[in-house]
Amino acid sequence: MLPKIFKPKNEYNLIRLGKDNDGGYLVEKDSLNFAQSLISFGLSYDWSFEKHFHKIKNCPIHCYDPSVKYSSIKKFSRKNIINLFKIKNLFNKNLLKTTVNNIFLYNDYKKFFANKIIHYESSIGIGVNKINFSEIIDRIQLYPVFLKIDIEGSEYRILNDILKYQTKISGLVIEFHNVDLNIKIISNFINEFNLSLCHVHGQNPLGTEYLNSNNDPTQIEMTFTRTKNILSNEAKIPHPLDQPADSRFKDVDLNFAD
Repeated sequence: MLPKIFKPKNEYNLIRLGKDNDGGYLVEKDSLNFAQSLISFGLSYDWSFEKHFHKIKNCPIHCYDPSVKYSSIKKFSRKNIINLFKIKNLFNKNLLKTTVNNIFLYNDYKKFFANKIIHYESSIGIGVNKINFSEIIDRIQLYPVFLKIDIEGSEYRILNDILKYQTKISGLVIEFHNVDLNIKIISNFINEFNLSLCHVHGQNPLGTEYLNSNNDPTQIEMTFTRTKNILSNEAKIPHPLDQPADSRFKDVDLNFAD
């Protein structure tokens, strides 16, 4: 079972941003409306969340991911041209749509990342081609910011930085990895963060492969908000807008300690 502190205390006005399944997140509406900018850590080949955010807010967006480059996107697009001819069931509309979108991903990248929407080919941290959190916050210059973080385990390295600059943050959606090994760290973060936990969702990549011996997910998404506006004193977990990250498998059931 997950700790009680992992469960939101109240129900909030949540909306879904990004594509269906993996890549989409639930955010609290006030934290989106109050945000003057978005900082996104972790893109890969999916910026649907950022595009949806910009459609609503039309504000500056700074994205950080060293794995996404012009050359890699071109290769990925070419690969999907080949994949298109390998689709055996052309009536699989979702697969067909995804493949076609990926073919034109390079064009979409060039069109989206322009002017005040910037992709930095660097990551947060210490070392070559890395930048620290304070520099990233200073660079955006429009507060409060909304933070989106999916950096495959490196999120634990910046939790203290988030706490340091929490007065400049309107909302946060973050994916925690290896949850079973970091229960105490996550719990301490929730306690010290002055934004409220408003949603939690378990990840289900490859079905049950990422469940521990207690059938708890080892990857979870958490959403935080600064708003005081609540809908009720009982959180909806799961939420009607939740979707399994991997559509081939059912969503993960979350159980919390009393």
